[in-house]
Amino acid sequence: MSTEGLGPPPEDQERSSEISFVPVDTSAPPPSYEPPSIAKAWKFYHENLPKRIKVSKSSGPGVGCGGMLQMGAGNQSAQQSSKGTGYRLARPGEIQDPVSGEPARPYEICGSYKELDEFGIGISLYFRQLLLLFVVVGGCACVNLNTIATNSEFNPENTTSTLVGSVYGLGRDNLTFANQGQADIITCLVLGAFVFALKYFESKNIEQIDLAQQTPQDYAVRVTRVPEHMKNPDSYYHFFKKWGDVVFVSVALDNGPLLKKLADSRELDEEIAAVEATNASMVAAGKEVGEASKKKLGDMNNKKAELTLEVQSLTKPTYHAKAVYVIFNKESDQRACLRDCATGILEEQFNMQCFSMNDNSTMEGQVLRVDEPVEPSEVIYENLHLSFVDYWGGLFKSYAITAGILGVSFAILNALSVSVSDNEDGTEVAESSTGYASAIFVSLLNGMLPWTLKKLTLMMEVHVDEGDVQTSILRKLMIARCLNTAVLMYVVTDFDAQFSSANLSQVQSILIADCFTTPVIRCLNIYEHVMHYVVAPTKPTQSQMNVLFQGAYWNLAERYTDMIKTLFVGLFYSTIIPSSLFITSAAMLVTYIVDRYCLLRMWSRPPMYDESLATASRKMMVVSVWVHVVMARVFFSNWPYRNPAEKPDCNLFTCTDTANVWTDEQKRIVGVYEGVGIMIFVFGFWILFFRKITSACKSLCCQSVDEVGKASNVEYRNLTGVSAYVPNLKRDSLINPLFACDVSMVNPIYLPCRKVTLDGQTLDPSSLSLNSDQDMPLADAGQRVNFFGSCKYYAQQSVLSGQQQPQQVQAAPLPQQQMMRPAQPVAVQMSPTNHGGGTGGSGVGGFFTPGQQGGNPYRQQQGHMQMHQVQQVQQVQVQQVQVQQVQVQQVQVQQVQVQMPGVAVAMAVPQAGAAGGQFQPLPAGWEMKMTAQGQPYYVNHNTQTTQWTRPVYRAAAAPQRPGMAGMRQQSQGIVLPRGWELKRAPDGRPYYVDHNTGTTHWTPPQL
Repeated sequence: MSTEGLGPPPEDQERSSEISFVPVDTSAPPPSYEPPSIAKAWKFYHENLPKRIKVSKSSGPGVGCGGMLQMGAGNQSAQQSSKGTGYRLARPGEIQDPVSGEPARPYEICGSYKELDEFGIGISLYFRQLLLLFVVVGGCACVNLNTIATNSEFNPENTTSTLVGSVYGLGRDNLTFANQGQADIITCLVLGAFVFALKYFESKNIEQIDLAQQTPQDYAVRVTRVPEHMKNPDSYYHFFKKWGDVVFVSVALDNGPLLKKLADSRELDEEIAAVEATNASMVAAGKEVGEASKKKLGDMNNKKAELTLEVQSLTKPTYHAKAVYVIFNKESDQRACLRDCATGILEEQFNMQCFSMNDNSTMEGQVLRVDEPVEPSEVIYENLHLSFVDYWGGLFKSYAITAGILGVSFAILNALSVSVSDNEDGTEVAESSTGYASAIFVSLLNGMLPWTLKKLTLMMEVHVDEGDVQTSILRKLMIARCLNTAVLMYVVTDFDAQFSSANLSQVQSILIADCFTTPVIRCLNIYEHVMHYVVAPTKPTQSQMNVLFQGAYWNLAERYTDMIKTLFVGLFYSTIIPSSLFITSAAMLVTYIVDRYCLLRMWSRPPMYDESLATASRKMMVVSVWVHVVMARVFFSNWPYRNPAEKPDCNLFTCTDTANVWTDEQKRIVGVYEGVGIMIFVFGFWILFFRKITSACKSLCCQSVDEVGKASNVEYRNLTGVSAYVPNLKRDSLINPLFACDVSMVNPIYLPCRKVTLDGQTLDPSSLSLNSDQDMPLADAGQRVNFFGSCKYYAQQSVLSGQQQPQQVQAAPLPQQQMMRPAQPVAVQMSPTNHGGGTGGSGVGGFFTPGQQGGNPYRQQQGHMQMHQVQQVQQVQVQQVQVQQVQVQQVQVQQVQVQMPGVAVAMAVPQAGAAGGQFQPLPAGWEMKMTAQGQPYYVNHNTQTTQWTRPVYRAAAAPQRPGMAGMRQQSQGIVLPRGWELKRAPDGRPYYVDHNTGTTHWTPPQL
């Protein structure tokens, strides 16, 4: 495009803006080579720990969009409702809020339980349930004090201290309703009332937590059953904007197999880099690289080439839209959309509007399914393509293997079962020395089950969000642990050994281990210490070293099952060991303290789970109470477990005295428990199944919309520390997620990744995108557009209307085509290195740190929000101007070709569909900016100059298979040999690190 009449670019104005340039000393050597450092890994570890940032509440002071101080309920810039904690959870590595400058503070170990609301509903409900169970079970234990005192009067003199108050040594005549039955019946009624009231408690807590913390889920809707050919976010933006201001639209495709292969390739790159670094260090030390290492590197290179070809085979002409995520600016708009678009299963399956006569949920003749999504950190985008058969087939295989594990456990427990015989003097003697072997086996198996069932779930099952994964693990773990710990132990124990000291002691050993031993092992964190002090120093790269310092994996399903298993076992045997209720109550409190410490100081950051796990655990509590009633009836009817010939006939609801040996007190107790058991079963069936069945029947006609409390008046655009629904993949061996879409036009504050690299340099989020030459060298940029989803930001209409729109460019004959000379650039710009004139910086593995400022704290914050919104407007204007330029030149080319057939005309404007976004990316060190009139110009930070014409992007040619394994291609389009890396000096100048020789260079290597 001609630039005549434009004049020089706004160099002076650009130099006087907030961007501060440091002259480049070409004679100075590049930064020195730094080997991997344990000190850096520990710094990464501490910056990765959970921290909280103070935010403005709707009832308190805050900084408005224009930077002015606002007070009271009229605070339109509030980031949290008046019922919130006043803090939000900082993102990994975030040092301070990017708008207010509030610093990130560590959580207090002994702080309020309400602080944990900032981790999301699922985690907060877990800790609240622990505290509730501590109080309720402790109260039930106090009710049984009379039973403990009465039983202790009949215990033999040789009874161990831990079994005092148990049924050891009691006979049939010692059983009375007043001494044993009454207290346990009260316990059953209290626990029954508790679990039935827990639904109400859970709903109120969910409402309280939801109002206290604003998350993307509160503003978003998920759209499935979309027209497969519609992949343009703008189409959905125009469809949903009638409900309110739309901020983001993300489109996810059914490209799961492709994404998984690309992620595997990235992981393989990390492994190859580690092997090359190891070999380079050996060469530098004068050692010879072994044949095994050479062969390993060759095999990995061959695998890399095979992966590249597999990726090529998965590049279909196009992929289809599978799910769309729309984020509104206001929570009330989201709720209105959910209500208006509610449809039934019949409408969705048969693609018809049979009950509601409006077209709110119909798009191009397709009935959409619109519901509330899970949090962005929970979505598993690579599994969105899987079918109904894949889901249920995986579940069947997974549960079948779990049943096999329980079968093997039953056989081993049966071999270790306790049986007793009597000496001549009538004292009990265990026939084998395996009395405690069962307890040891149960503890070991319970310790192995979480890891085993997690691996089994990930290998066999397919889920679309992390909450579903955890719920599946939770169900299998609860069934396996409860059956293994209590039911199977009861079944394999001989009839006449149930009340023996050996059997009662091993049951109590399991409970004590849950209360003390298991939490202590968690605090010792032995596995992580081995990773930190033994394995990490052997890693050749900083990236691989830091991976080992991310913290232990947080398995919320395991934590819930530990809680439920302890409750289940305690209630299962509380009739014959009443003191088990005290141990169970103490275990809940100890677990709360230990897990809170581990969450805040040791474990890795978990996703923000929803309430599904808490709901599943609540239902298991209902089962636990009913099982307690059943087992109490069984224990009382078989009392005192002396003669197998006196064994009554028992089922799930009744017991019959076939031997006619029961006392009147025994008959009375059994009769009461039969009535209580049937009552709890009926209410439990209603809670577990009936309501779910009726809800499913209603959903055939219309989808239910559950609104939690009143909609908050906090706007999404005011929130900080939140992510958009950006399609991505996570891998354990990678610090940051890999983006399955172009993120070059998405504001980095909404991306779920760190803002700086491991060594403190600013991270280019585009380097994490799988839509690159590096990941798909055999597909050109135009083809790759069809293989990936998208995430698009939309500026607020009121903001756009207040800015001068870009001038519309009209097509004209080529010799006469000119554009108006732009005036001054936009005066308000966000500086990448300085805010408010302070000294800026960044933390290792963290976010950009705004400069420290003095003076009035509210005056310090003025303009930040305005700058951010102006930047958003400029992004939209850049896109609009670029599209107009492309259209103008297309018209011009057509005109020239009509006038002069056969003449080839080259377009100077980058074409749509290129890598890095809708247009070709800029070379390294370049930046696009906008003048006040909307005219783009280009800043070269390498030479500190500006120009009107867009620099030419020179993408490297895709390597062929024979040489593919020996090359590494950077996101900027520069091809580097294996073992080389592109970095940036503090002044932004690029330099090159040769990991093979441990040296650095200003110039790129010659291929």
